[in-house]
Amino acid sequence: MKKQLQLGLVVAGNSTGSAILRLPKLAEELGPIKSPALRTARRVSNFLKAGYAVPEYEDLANARLILMHLPDSVVTRVVDELCASELVFKKLSFVLCESWLTSDVLKPLSARGASTATLVKVPSARRNWFVIEGQLSAVRQMRRVLERNEALTLELRPGTKHLYFAAELLARALPMPLYMTAQEALRDSGLSGNRLHALIDEMAHDMFRRFLKGAAAAWRGAANECPPETAENYLRALREDHPQIAEVVDMQLLWARRKMSRPRERARAMPGEIGVFREAASP
Repeated sequence: MKKQLQLGLVVAGNSTGSAILRLPKLAEELGPIKSPALRTARRVSNFLKAGYAVPEYEDLANARLILMHLPDSVVTRVVDELCASELVFKKLSFVLCESWLTSDVLKPLSARGASTATLVKVPSARRNWFVIEGQLSAVRQMRRVLERNEALTLELRPGTKHLYFAAELLARALPMPLYMTAQEALRDSGLSGNRLHALIDEMAHDMFRRFLKGAAAAWRGAANECPPETAENYLRALREDHPQIAEVVDMQLLWARRKMSRPRERARAMPGEIGVFREAASP
């Protein structure tokens, strides 16, 4: 009797930079690899030094968990092709990897009895972190694969991937113009080079250290530490001499003061406890 393999792979497009496909123990678990062209599947197998190319979707039947690494533009087509195959879906789980698409795109597979989920990599320089959202069986199987590869899995509540998206924007993208404006202000004050970068780095780390102690502790800084009259004089000088910087500061201060003075139900919760996600517990 043929040994049942744990992992299958459906792959298309450029996968050389995939964090999932570079997991150190993937080679020990990967079996059938399906791609739109058999030669592509063979090329992926050779690149990964793992698995074997198969010509038909039905050849994925030996896998319990099937990873999908696809460009977003072809996911719907591949899902339709899978649905048209003779696979026994109630025995299978599918995880769409490293895609911002929600698990809704996999609903046709779920309707046929498969368990489905999607997964994205958390930006982290320290270790492999992944966020996963979807149905329980697919989530648990994928979590076990990641844990065997010493990666951390953060599980979103079903249907909340848009909140994780918002969190990434707020934590990674939206602060960037503020730091660029801070850099501009420091340059106009005469600082430059390594010392300027070191100062911004220290300010950012100090802000985050205080944030981890709670929102109230983080809401400090020059605007709250110096006398109100002095702060207003500084802001007035900014408006006169550097109106573009002043516009950013005034706008952000208005929003921040309104946000921090608003009654919050979760004011006492520590960062991470409020979260959209929780660290997945072992089953």
